Amino acid sequence: MRIQILRQWSFSGSQKAFALPTVLIASTVMLAVLTVTLASVQSGVGVALENAHYSRYAKSAAQSGIVMAKACLNTNNYSPTWTTNPLKPNTNCAGVVQGGLSVYLHDDTADGVRSTFTVDPPTPLANGVQRLTVNATTERIRQSTGEVVRTYIESEYVSLYAQADFRNVAYGYRQYDGGFFGVIGPDGDVKTVGLNTDGQLGNGTTGDATTPQTFALPGTLRASQLFTNFLSMGFNMFAITTDGQLYGAGKNSSGQLGNGATATAQSTPVKFQLPAGVKPVFVAPGQDFVYVIGDNNNVYSAGACVSGALGYTYTISGCANQSTYRRVALPTVNLSDPNTLPVATSDYVQSSNLTTDRENGIIRMQGGRVYGWGINDRGQLGNGTLNPTSTPIQLTTLGNSGQPKATQIAFDGVDTYILDDTGTVWVAGSNLFGSLGAPAPIATSATGKCITNTGNSTTNGTQVTIFDCNNSASQAIEWAEDGTLRVRPNGSTVKCLENAGGVATDGNPIRINTCSSSSAAQQWVFADNTTILNPATGKCMENPGNTMTNGTGQVLKSCYAFGAYPAQNWQLRHLTTFTKMMLPAGHGTVKRISTDQVTVLILMTDGTVWGYGSNLGGQLGSGNLFKYNPKIQQFILPAGRTAVDLSTVKTGTDDQWFYANTYVVLDDGSVYGAGSNLFGQLGDGTAPFSPVTTAVKMILPPGARARTVQSGFGTAVVLAQDGKIYTVGNNYNGQLGDGTTTNSYTPRARQYVNTRPVVLY
Repeated sequence: MRIQILRQWSFSGSQKAFALPTVLIASTVMLAVLTVTLASVQSGVGVALENAHYSRYAKSAAQSGIVMAKACLNTNNYSPTWTTNPLKPNTNCAGVVQGGLSVYLHDDTADGVRSTFTVDPPTPLANGVQRLTVNATTERIRQSTGEVVRTYIESEYVSLYAQADFRNVAYGYRQYDGGFFGVIGPDGDVKTVGLNTDGQLGNGTTGDATTPQTFALPGTLRASQLFTNFLSMGFNMFAITTDGQLYGAGKNSSGQLGNGATATAQSTPVKFQLPAGVKPVFVAPGQDFVYVIGDNNNVYSAGACVSGALGYTYTISGCANQSTYRRVALPTVNLSDPNTLPVATSDYVQSSNLTTDRENGIIRMQGGRVYGWGINDRGQLGNGTLNPTSTPIQLTTLGNSGQPKATQIAFDGVDTYILDDTGTVWVAGSNLFGSLGAPAPIATSATGKCITNTGNSTTNGTQVTIFDCNNSASQAIEWAEDGTLRVRPNGSTVKCLENAGGVATDGNPIRINTCSSSSAAQQWVFADNTTILNPATGKCMENPGNTMTNGTGQVLKSCYAFGAYPAQNWQLRHLTTFTKMMLPAGHGTVKRISTDQVTVLILMTDGTVWGYGSNLGGQLGSGNLFKYNPKIQQFILPAGRTAVDLSTVKTGTDDQWFYANTYVVLDDGSVYGAGSNLFGQLGDGTAPFSPVTTAVKMILPPGARARTVQSGFGTAVVLAQDGKIYTVGNNYNGQLGDGTTTNSYTPRARQYVNTRPVVLY
């Protein structure tokens, strides 16, 4: 009662307090304040305990929502299925209400409490991450009236992490053996599946795995980037850790793991020993060696010394493999000179700045120069010789003062392609099947003599002859886009090879004449039996009598079967100096290059795709299966669409077509693929044995838009714009990441290559 009175007084004291002595008033006021304070404390404690009690109900409901969301994600390979309606206790995974189920998790009339949750459809964030919001409520109900007295709300958030690029994903494969995968989770742990013959999965064994294995980094180390041998040499996997260390597993017989030891199969990751204080920023594994770019802008190598591949300036004959790092002898680092600083990233699936294949290393510098070292048996270093070098040499004059700068390099082990900032492509190397797409000599297979514009003539009617091959301008023959064979005697004159008069008489001379693409006499085809055919007459170019005599005029003759008459068999010669690639007219300049195993595809600035070289699997997408393609071929795309990305790959021998594929990503995020579909790797729902020569559309899940594609050994890997990874095709080693070894004909976001995507915060 006193409290009530004092409270009343305290609110109206100005009217009633003056009847009391001042001291008594003061004492009474102090007592009232103390009493009210004690009551408030007792009341506050009770309310706090009460709030905590009911908040626990709400938190429990939120956790239940998270459990349901994770269960739904797990059943659909972590792709949300509730894109319109929220999840609730009484819905299925699509957010559709199910009859007979209550919307409340907890509905206790006796206690006067009920709880529920909603999981909202995902909200896209940056880099493909999606956020799920879980809102849970607990309501206190007045039992007498059913009125809601108080509501307690708890919100939780779930991040669906995605792979923003292939730095967190490593797909490797080995010729004839199989493929494997590594994925970095959001917490930095690495999970691996697939081929493990050399211990590259890093799990302490050498057995293949169809379920995720831990790439066993020591202690609490976590990974930030993954690397593996890409072009049919899948022996290793390397991880750069968040604290700047490098660990590798797999084949180490040549010391390529850089840990000071050798082992046939190193199944537990070991540390690559870089110089003190140097951290790795990029790794390019080769077949039996590796290159590491350090944060000090030096490049380090370890492994097999074969053909000068380690690049540190040594005598190749009798050289020793290196199990500890050696500095590649590139120009001394000078921070003020960008041509001494390597480009330490790669913005495409196939490395475009530091690339390796067979026994070579090729690197692009920030100033636009390109350096190469190692084997040079096909002239791939473009220095005019076939000699290997253990000292890096500059390739072309790109990056020099006043010269264009290199913007991308591509290399397939025998052919080198350098794209400069004018959109021009410079090429050198083997030219097998016409893969360089540049003017080059044509030699008789039997004599080794080359077709020659005699005297480098500009006079119409001059008969072409054979002569010792010398890479002169008179022997540089272009396979033009219009079907003519051209020579350029000087900077302004162009002449075409012609069947004189267009007659079909055996022995008719082959001469030069003013070019006319409408002239049937000037049309030539390099047939798969290595004959040079004039379609109008059905007859072939011949070196009469298969002579070795320089100056012998070339003639038209009835065609013989392959091998039956060496005088009609021709071969495309390699180029030992860098030459401009011939580009399609009217389509802009080159934006991207992709190459493997003597096939090259180029993306033009107008969004068209073109190719040269081997097409045994139909990978040029030109609608045919011509083996030799020194004349450019257009990759057929659907009408109205343009390409934004491309990737071509082939493994095995030159005549092994069933791993040859090209994938083109279009402006609408769709993927079109051509080549082999033996394992269903084109992802169109079929798996025909015969090659696919005109691209088919990959059946991506609804809403999925591709960013880029990586492939190899009959497996295709699609990185979507939302960060999801879709796999399709060959699954012999479990590399698709679905826990089986069953091939798949349509792409899916497999559980084990989209590993650990859920994080709470």
